[in-house]
Amino acid sequence: MKSPTTLLLLSLFTIVLLSCGGSDDSPTEPEVIVDPDPIPGQTSTYTAHVKTIIDSNCIECHGDPLDQGAIMMLLTYDQVVDAVNNRGLFNRIATTNAFNVMPESGRMPQATIDIVEDWIADGLLEQ
Repeated sequence: MKSPTTLLLLSLFTIVLLSCGGSDDSPTEPEVIVDPDPIPGQTSTYTAHVKTIIDSNCIECHGDPLDQGAIMMLLTYDQVVDAVNNRGLFNRIATTNAFNVMPESGRMPQATIDIVEDWIADGLLEQ
């Protein structure tokens, strides 16, 4: 039979372990700071510059239906803006952490990431 002290310690240990679980929405690394003008002389828009990037790199999992455990669609301008503003989309594509980068197939070329960054810096313009 276990002593009351052992049971108490085991219970406390279990509570501490369970309380350490994090949310999938909490950032796992520092937020990437957006350069105020990553592509000087260009005003990037969703329609002209970003939609093609999203369609080529994200829709496979973030389309309809969602695939590979994706939790949000990236089919429309509004969905992509929401992902930038509320779900850390830019952090996920700009990170150099291979365990957190999107797309899962590997980090996009820096020039592609710069276009998305320029779009954000230019105010998330649709057209």
